[in-house]
Amino acid sequence: MNENSVSLNNLNVQTSPELLSYIINVTPELRDNIDLPVQGQSIAPIGKLIMNNNRYKNAFLNTVNLIGLTVITRNHWENPWKKFTDKGQLSYGQQVREIICDIANVYDYNDQLQYEDNFIKTEVPNVLSYLHTINYQKFYKTTTSDAQMAMAFEQGDLFSLVDQIVNSLYEGMEYDDYLVNKYMLARRILDGTITSVQIADIENKTDRDVVAEMKGISNDLTFRSPNYNPAGLRKATSFENQFAIVSTKFDAKFSTNVLATSYFRSDAEMKAQLELCDGFDNFDTGRLAQIFAKRDANNEIIPDEYVDGYVPLTEEEITSLKTVIACIVGKDFFQDYYYGIDDASESTVKDFYNPQTLKRNHFLHKWGVVSTSPYENAAVFTTEKPAVTTVSVTPNTISTSKHASLQFFADVETTGFANKAVKWSIEETGVSDNVHASINSAGLLTIPADYTGTSITVTATSIYDDTKSGDATVTIV
Repeated sequence: MNENSVSLNNLNVQTSPELLSYIINVTPELRDNIDLPVQGQSIAPIGKLIMNNNRYKNAFLNTVNLIGLTVITRNHWENPWKKFTDKGQLSYGQQVREIICDIANVYDYNDQLQYEDNFIKTEVPNVLSYLHTINYQKFYKTTTSDAQMAMAFEQGDLFSLVDQIVNSLYEGMEYDDYLVNKYMLARRILDGTITSVQIADIENKTDRDVVAEMKGISNDLTFRSPNYNPAGLRKATSFENQFAIVSTKFDAKFSTNVLATSYFRSDAEMKAQLELCDGFDNFDTGRLAQIFAKRDANNEIIPDEYVDGYVPLTEEEITSLKTVIACIVGKDFFQDYYYGIDDASESTVKDFYNPQTLKRNHFLHKWGVVSTSPYENAAVFTTEKPAVTTVSVTPNTISTSKHASLQFFADVETTGFANKAVKWSIEETGVSDNVHASINSAGLLTIPADYTGTSITVTATSIYDDTKSGDATVTIV
């Protein structure tokens, strides 16, 4: 720990003199030159010493920035999902590569006796990897003035000064972390990459019946199965690694009669860990748009343009999320990492003093990875039956020459958050030799330069329901 580090363990200050004493004690420039305040006396004289010496003032503000919200034990809001979304720190420039291996293949002993040399052959394991790259670089800004600082010392209200400098920055960061993770969860639900489970006829079921169905899925998650992650891995998630996210209204409705006595108990019989959200259909869309807003050279928001892959939720999507009762995710479902830009802290605070205006701008930077895992188990509970209604392909008809690449897109309409993934295939007409077109898993069609076919039918077939598909026709000219 360097001399500018601050020990915050078990810190709980209650008054402005106690706060000032703490700041002086942990700041070498102040500790060596300024006496601690005396209990019951004004802190204004010490404030004048600090304000009239730029070295003392900068050291004081630097320590205020470092202590952050830890000193303020009142009224600050913390992200309730932090304990299962945050995965820790990355070194600057480091990336997160999620690597997972499926279970080994199985063979029949007697059947393999005839192949005596097979034992020396290499068995390549089914190893999957996914790269989570830095995709979240935000900062927060607030301004304080020398007059505000002097007034805080004069009036003995140092807590208000720390609130002004720190609280809006850190609370903004905490609130946005929650909003972004909730948005990512909603997107995964809407895209159908979280296994959907219908709680049918919920109006005619007792509270215990509903929770019993949820508990049944929670129990199933503890057994190896390919049915609860989009990669189809045979994976199990133990009870202690399951987080059951329920809305505040759901918790209020069921906790008294059921949850407190059977499912989410706090004793040895507890299954999944209960976490709250303020409604799966409740989003601060204005704040989300501000988080991901694209701005011009004058720092003005460009309407309807966003960064970091953000797509605003539509009214139709938000309405469909009203059918969500709860969601269970594995502990590694969220992949949130932060970059310690200067130190081991989750965020970095900088400040800039303008000698003309006598004001100081404080900046809080949050850089990191914000993502979800394609390999972690998860299940969402909804009142609608999961189903694929239609599949259509865009563009629907197109003419092209040989030696071309065409990108096709599938529009999959679903209910109950069924998986929207499709499998691409083609059917060729008029091919007179062994030169064929091809289409990859992302819908990219490639036509060779020496292709002899006259037309190609491109088909997108629903993975969830292979009876549903859509076609497009490509004419070779």
